[in-house]
Amino acid sequence: MNTMFEIWDLISYAVQLILSGTIVIIFSPRKKYWGLRYAVSAALFILVSLFMNHFSRNIMEVIGFVGYWSLYIAGVLFQIFLCTEYNMRQVLYYSIVALAVQHVAFDICEIFDAIFGRIQVIDIVVYILIYGIFAFVIKRIFAKMEAKSFKQTDLVPIITIMMIVLFVSVMYKGNTFYDVEFSWNYVYYRIVDALCCVYILWTQGTRRLSEYYASELEGINKAFMIQKEQFKIKQETIDSINRKCHDLKHQIEAIHHMEKDSDREAFYKELKKDIMIYDVAIDTGNEALNVLMMDKGLYCCEHDIQLSCMADAGSLSFMKLEDVYAIFGNALDNAITAVEKISDKEKRVINLKVLNQNNMFMLQLQNYYNGVLSFEDGMPLTTKTDKTQHGFGVKSIRYLAEKYGGTMTVNAKDGIFTLQILLPIMEQ
Repeated sequence: MNTMFEIWDLISYAVQLILSGTIVIIFSPRKKYWGLRYAVSAALFILVSLFMNHFSRNIMEVIGFVGYWSLYIAGVLFQIFLCTEYNMRQVLYYSIVALAVQHVAFDICEIFDAIFGRIQVIDIVVYILIYGIFAFVIKRIFAKMEAKSFKQTDLVPIITIMMIVLFVSVMYKGNTFYDVEFSWNYVYYRIVDALCCVYILWTQGTRRLSEYYASELEGINKAFMIQKEQFKIKQETIDSINRKCHDLKHQIEAIHHMEKDSDREAFYKELKKDIMIYDVAIDTGNEALNVLMMDKGLYCCEHDIQLSCMADAGSLSFMKLEDVYAIFGNALDNAITAVEKISDKEKRVINLKVLNQNNMFMLQLQNYYNGVLSFEDGMPLTTKTDKTQHGFGVKSIRYLAEKYGGTMTVNAKDGIFTLQILLPIMEQ
């Protein structure tokens, strides 16, 4: 039993770093056969740690404390590099983050052990708590940032602070490596050391979160600008088509009253049928929605999609036309994309309802979908490959709904996706 505890003491630091690095790996893009890579890197890490600590006195006489701790840092770097698809800058960044987390947990344990004596249960609870918080943070904040958004300047502050922390740690450890007496100075040092590491994690977390939201906002703004231009172009195009179709309808009527024969009559009926598609006046009570429904209606007709619309949008006069176009346009685009993947014609259906009741405006859009939808923070995740360039549609809908004091909810049940928006009707 004593032998097992002795072995654990020799490899415990390596195991702590391996677990900290594991959290990074789990929530990162991983290489092929990453499980095997992980097992190999962890085994090598433990073996090297066992060897170094067994001959620690002799090794430190050769490479010193700096070289000794550098080998541990290299172990974390190697593990993350071997298992993830990150480039070297990213590997260095996330390795320092993993080191900082382990350092915080270790410092807290050292503080408790120095004051109350070593209690294994407390140490285990501390590590579970700190690593659990780290897993939550890395999933919610750090992992949100795609590789292409990573900046080289992110490395400068965290490397600088971590180098200072490690340097002070090495110097302190070098002077007290064989000193087992209790010292309040040691407790104070550990508190400051832990706070420095927490500062690294806090500043980097908040910085990357602000960068993430800035990137999100930029994507939404770009989507708005594109849709604004589309609205102007399509409005002019559809108005022009309607005028020409109206004139053409009268010209066809004139031909119809000329001398008749069977072929010309059949040609007349077919041509009139085609023209009537474009000459249907759509009046929802809102100019932007009229243009959009005309445009999407034509697209759905050409692609065997049944689009039904029951809309009373006259109360939306308090909204900018481009905002109306953006909300309905994004909603319909997502619905069309979903039903186009369905081969069953009876399910290639989109239902749009726009109602006014009790000074509230309600938009409800329903459509069938294939497969399984994944949600995060109540939002459906994009199914397209490049997630940095897609997925802004629903986000912009929510942003616009909240801009006008409303709410947006989405749900998927029994193969039917439902999007609902509630807005208070404001005076113009």
